[in-house]
Amino acid sequence: MNRPENLSILIIDDEYLVRVGIRETINWEAYNFRISGEASNGEEGLALAKAQKPDIIITDIRMPFMDGLEFMAQLREAGLASKIIVLSGYDDFGYAQSALKHGASNYLLKPIENQQLIETVVQVGKTIRQEREKNQEYNKLKMELPSIKKQFIQDLLTGRLTEEEEITEKLRFLQISLDPEALVVVVLCVDDLELLAQSQSAQKLKEAVEKLNTHFAQGLEQRGYHGIVVDKDAHELVVVLPLAANTEAAIGELKKALKELSGLVTANLEIDLTVSVGISAPFPGVSGIHGGYREALVGARTKFVPGTNSITYIKDQGVQDCHNVVKAALVYLRNNFDQEITVEMAAKTILVSPSYLMHLIKEELGKTFVECLIEYRIEQAKELLKGNQYRVYEVCAKVGYQNPKYFSQLFKKVTGLSPSEFAKLG
Repeated sequence: MNRPENLSILIIDDEYLVRVGIRETINWEAYNFRISGEASNGEEGLALAKAQKPDIIITDIRMPFMDGLEFMAQLREAGLASKIIVLSGYDDFGYAQSALKHGASNYLLKPIENQQLIETVVQVGKTIRQEREKNQEYNKLKMELPSIKKQFIQDLLTGRLTEEEEITEKLRFLQISLDPEALVVVVLCVDDLELLAQSQSAQKLKEAVEKLNTHFAQGLEQRGYHGIVVDKDAHELVVVLPLAANTEAAIGELKKALKELSGLVTANLEIDLTVSVGISAPFPGVSGIHGGYREALVGARTKFVPGTNSITYIKDQGVQDCHNVVKAALVYLRNNFDQEITVEMAAKTILVSPSYLMHLIKEELGKTFVECLIEYRIEQAKELLKGNQYRVYEVCAKVGYQNPKYFSQLFKKVTGLSPSEFAKLG
């Protein structure tokens, strides 16, 4: 076990023999203390205390020039946190009360037995070490708090935390203030980040997005919207905001502020980019944050008018029926599966952005657009092969594939049989 660091002691007493007795008749090193200095009056003691910042001060209460009470008052005024043990030749309750009021840890009557002084100093030293340990733990927690808060919000957004009581307890612990009566989630996404990455250096793009997120969050604060902000990933900023009221007027004000703010922050960037912002419907209680995030994300990725810093409120006409977008995409897929089609082509036809369409299909169907296309093409191929009316290369072309070898490999991967083997089954 490591030996603890020696704590420093400053002795202040106008009696020389008292100072010598405290210093010389006790082996302070054996108790993990050291005498850092001594003074014969309060003024001299105050100067030494300011210079040395001792851990413990043993001081007489009655001294020339400056008594112990005045000394303690000035010590605290100077911002020193030394623990003070007061010595007095007077068994006076008033003195003791005043000393404790001025921040003394203990009050001892002269003459003092060495054992009594040792026990008192050791106890004060124990208190100091415990306080320092707590401070270290607190400082460590303080340093880790931003990452703990971020992880907590991530857990809320992804739905890993849903119990209202647990969420409320963690909000209290992390000192996060939210009005549970009316909350909204706002999601800001950078448009076409993949295309930007092709034309800009990674570092320049990273700096621009960081600046965008910082200025956006600061702008919300300046406009009176105080909430929880988290950079969820490289191009997505999420803000959980308490609303002044759960009304359309309050939402209207928020939309107006977000539109203005989006224009301001993007105009001041070195890179020419636009953003899309989604706003969830208001919800009561922090357990609704997960659902609010999903709504806001859908809104942000809708982008009815790409490239215009769009603000989309989930309850506005057209957005809440997002499953209709998926239906429209599947209708397009079934009508054009025999041609070369992509998610970009489908998105263009149904007037939404490709990223939004990809997200929505994955969210609703649990698979990608390409997986849906392969699945439908193979089903159509199976129907064509059943009648033995077409050769494999003809079926391949009829379901949208140009390469018969690739088609055969894909068919076998999906069904477990080659097209020829499947055809023989009739």
